[in-house]
Amino acid sequence: MSLLDEVHPLPGAEEILANASAERPQKDELCGAFAGLVALRAHGVEVNDQDEVALAAGTVLAEDGSASLPPGEKGRADFRLALPGTADEELAGTSAIGVARAIETLSGGTLCAVPASGNWTESSVRALLAGARGLPLVALIANVDTGSFAAPDTPERALRDYLDTGIVPLWTSRWRVGHFVLVAGALTSVEGTLVSVVDTYESLGYNGVHLQPVGHLAAALRRDGGAPGGALLVVPPTAAEAAGAVVADAGLRAELWDNGSPAPLR
Repeated sequence: MSLLDEVHPLPGAEEILANASAERPQKDELCGAFAGLVALRAHGVEVNDQDEVALAAGTVLAEDGSASLPPGEKGRADFRLALPGTADEELAGTSAIGVARAIETLSGGTLCAVPASGNWTESSVRALLAGARGLPLVALIANVDTGSFAAPDTPERALRDYLDTGIVPLWTSRWRVGHFVLVAGALTSVEGTLVSVVDTYESLGYNGVHLQPVGHLAAALRRDGGAPGGALLVVPPTAAEAAGAVVADAGLRAELWDNGSPAPLR
């Protein structure tokens, strides 16, 4: 049995995995739109494509989108809509507030994105995941620095050794960008916790899903040395209060964060 088969899923993980698999790969620079689209579709909201989410989120494209691709990826630029662009990379990207706004707007208010930000530690990530298991269907979007991840192709034997000993794998990610992913669940042992990360490219991990030691995910969410990261818990409004309590119980703040990308103008 693969370690991925042993993961304790979050409510709605099956829908997240299926919709992510059907949509991969993300279009160039649309990781936030990809994550938002998957969250919406997992909740049964019909969305045309990543472009629609990107437009609602206020995404701004850089002139050279290929600069953000993982090693070996050819990219995907089949945009249906004309999205705004810029020659200044500092003014490109998708903000956390934009993703949250797109989800709430495109769902017609049937979904809300409860934010989680603050001091990301192993214990706060564990607590957030544990609390999220008590929610109804939830799409957990994480805004991370991929350079803090373990290599997505870390051998499974090394990950099993981590669970048995607590010694983290030596392999680290060669891809270093700000990025949006989804989280589908976790696998916990006495010595360690692995988190199931649903990525935007099939080449990352096993068909787009990889397992990260909880400390690596915490570091990726902190985004040390750069603009901070955070998470969005996408739930129906009836579960918003419960989701906010999960965030507070994890020692985090139910506040949006500035990931350094431009916020939507409207």
